[in-house]
Amino acid sequence: MSSSHVVVVGSGAVGASAAYYSALRGQRVTLIEQNQLGSGCSEGNAGQITPGHLPLPQPGTMRRNLRWLLSRTSPLYVRPRLDWSLAVWLLRFARACNPRQLNKATEILCRLGRLGGELFEELAGQFDFGYEFPGRLELCRSEQSFEAVQREAELLARFGFSHQVLRGDEVRQFEPAVVGNVAGAVFFPESGQCNPHRYSVVMAQAAEGLGARLLVETEVTDLRTEGDRVVSVTTSRGAIDADAVVLATGAWAPKLARRVGLRLPVQPGKGYHLDFDRTDRSPLRPVVAVQEKVFITPFDDILRLGGTMELSGFNFEPISERLDMLARGAAKYLEGIERREARSEWCHLRPMTPDGLPIIGPAPAFANVWVATGHGMLGITQGPSTGYLLAEAIATGDASVDLSEVRPNRKY
Repeated sequence: MSSSHVVVVGSGAVGASAAYYSALRGQRVTLIEQNQLGSGCSEGNAGQITPGHLPLPQPGTMRRNLRWLLSRTSPLYVRPRLDWSLAVWLLRFARACNPRQLNKATEILCRLGRLGGELFEELAGQFDFGYEFPGRLELCRSEQSFEAVQREAELLARFGFSHQVLRGDEVRQFEPAVVGNVAGAVFFPESGQCNPHRYSVVMAQAAEGLGARLLVETEVTDLRTEGDRVVSVTTSRGAIDADAVVLATGAWAPKLARRVGLRLPVQPGKGYHLDFDRTDRSPLRPVVAVQEKVFITPFDDILRLGGTMELSGFNFEPISERLDMLARGAAKYLEGIERREARSEWCHLRPMTPDGLPIIGPAPAFANVWVATGHGMLGITQGPSTGYLLAEAIATGDASVDLSEVRPNRKY
């Protein structure tokens, strides 16, 4: 489908990438954002780029986390409420916590992640979004968590990602900012970081430089169909004709997807961040506090603490205890964090699927509608690869990476 009009809804890392790569292929592109550019999850996520990654559902995950589910101060919190869609999602999540699905999902995530890493290298040579590639250090206080991370690293090694095991004092020699007692750490050299908000804005502006039209503060309210095609997108500024439509609206994607006969099993998973001023005592690279589930990223003049998973529906009400737990968790490894004043607090909703895989591909009943959501905590990592593959498939009818396992109508 060459020289067609591609309408991309959503300007986060995924949507901005899709707009850029479509414009790069010579398509006429309109990028629509209901708020400001990159103002969703991409505005404040941890900014860690992790091409080698395991899915969230893993064998034993539900059993280990049952004690957490109803605790407001746990890494995983489910707010008690009557919600049939959440109940179904949790049942599907539990069903995905098996060895076969773990191996299958890890292979798919690694495939998308490796392409994303290659694209980041290319993009960073042209655009400034704070990209660095210093690797990622996963810190463990207990032998049990240390052994678990090593098992994860060995699985990733099967898919081509290397790692280095560090014990005791080796950790502090490798990362001088680390304090306290640690059992060990695993270093993943093929990981990076960027300013996630800047990435989305820069890529959207790059698309504009290639001729794309950017519409911000514009709400998409409907998709107008004729037969088996969507012919226009209804917005708060009027109708926009379209030859292809990309739904990259994160946790909100199910709303528009229902207009083309899709019921996407996506739950909003709230994540938080605390930003502090970066100092000479900040870590040199992205760090993960494994037991505390806190992601620590130094970029620009910021030290960002991100993390937690809260399934509480569509709400942006922050829970102060969950913000506090980020600082408390990081303080077990970094000196003085709890005594410092945060420069910003933030929360937003990640699009979470029950099998831990993104949803990428055409709507079965409307082949000119493409869905790109469900990236969970890997939106920035897989933004470039998702955008590239969608632009490729829209333009040529096929993608260079098999997307059948992440199609919108797969079984969960």
